Amino acid sequence: MSSKTGSNGTLDGRANVEKFLQWRQEVEDFKPYIRQGVLSISRVAAESGLNRNVFYTNPEIRDQLIPELEAMLLARGLLSAHSTVPPTVIIQSSAPATKAAGSQLKRLTEQNEAYRAEIAELRRQLQRQEATQSLLGESGRLPW
Repeated sequence: MSSKTGSNGTLDGRANVEKFLQWRQEVEDFKPYIRQGVLSISRVAAESGLNRNVFYTNPEIRDQLIPELEAMLLARGLLSAHSTVPPTVIIQSSAPATKAAGSQLKRLTEQNEAYRAEIAELRRQLQRQEATQSLLGESGRLPW
């Protein structure tokens, strides 16, 4: 079930829990829901009629019901022991770090543009010096 405009997130979450519990009671054989020794959340979501993201966003399903189901399946020998260890969650960088990186990127970009302009000016000066040197060499005059 997904949230609709004007719906209550708490009520939607509770309805999702009820739907999951109803599905769990109806299932007798969990073997089709196991893939490579791991519980397939995609398959469970499809069969239970829930969106896949519910299993990651609903705290009751994520933190209580899925671990209970995995423990039961592990006890039955359907899951491999290493599959029940939850993956570590990498927390995205915080806003201050993102802001600092953005300001550093802006500063480096401006510095790069300044260097490019300076290089272009020095190349123009070098071309003038080379042209002057060439003319003086051809005419036989010395620059001093």
